[in-house]
Amino acid sequence: MIDTFIKLKNEILKHGLTVNVHKTKYLKCTKRQDKPKYINIENKEFEQVKSFKYLGSTVNTDNTIEEEIKERISLGNKVFFTNKRCFKVSLYLKGQS
Repeated sequence: MIDTFIKLKNEILKHGLTVNVHKTKYLKCTKRQDKPKYINIENKEFEQVKSFKYLGSTVNTDNTIEEEIKERISLGNKVFFTNKRCFKVSLYLKGQS
């Protein structure tokens, strides 16, 4: 894993990019239940996470989408109940025609 990171860092340096140590984290996919750890590469610490959002989807160590489904249902409920009055008015006006 460390060799892969060093190769990646060397490639992005060729294009004028840098690795932001404060934003860079890593995800370890394994069946073992390890506590999140830090990894030290070239005197820089990177945090291990159990899940993260990538392009709007949640990626986790278990490779399941349950967490994402719960979040989407919660957001849908929040939007519905915030706009509940608008839905009632729309349904009432539809019945008047």
